[in-house]
Amino acid sequence: MLRGEAPDWAPSGSGYGSGSGYGSGDGSGYGSGYGYGDGDGSGYGYGYGYGDGDGYGDGYGSGSYWRACIKNFAKKWSDAQRARLEELKALGAKIAFWRSDANGQACQGGSNSPVKAGTIETVQGPLKLCTKRALHATLTPQKWKGERLWIVALKGEVVGDDEKYGALEREIIGEVTPD
Repeated sequence: MLRGEAPDWAPSGSGYGSGSGYGSGDGSGYGSGYGYGDGDGSGYGYGYGYGDGDGYGDGYGSGSYWRACIKNFAKKWSDAQRARLEELKALGAKIAFWRSDANGQACQGGSNSPVKAGTIETVQGPLKLCTKRALHATLTPQKWKGERLWIVALKGEVVGDDEKYGALEREIIGEVTPD
């Protein structure tokens, strides 16, 4: 058996809920690894892992894969950025992703000044998705164009779903950078 292959006896399938599997990882897996696809939230998928934390899988769930990636992406940030992420979570902010062009500006039809980690943006209400009266974010960033990917916090009232959220205030926490 090659690394990353599921053993012949390993089950695959789909389910809803907070994950399942053999071992102590999140999602499903064999050993202490985890598979992306199963997890919290609604969705379905399958995944498997082998060894000490290595594993992969595929599946579809309402943002659960991308939500699970945030902690891993944040490992590359400064201590201050990771602390701010935890603070914003504790305050109830919606943590999600936002794509920008190479300069850190909106590329989905919006307009803004270039952003960097720590930038706080606001717009005037009333809040309305798909207009200049909402700052957007997503848990499905692969569906949106852009050259840079950021992890952001939407604060205050948030409307929408995993594909598109909107709020009147958005804080740029940090950029997702390649390995």
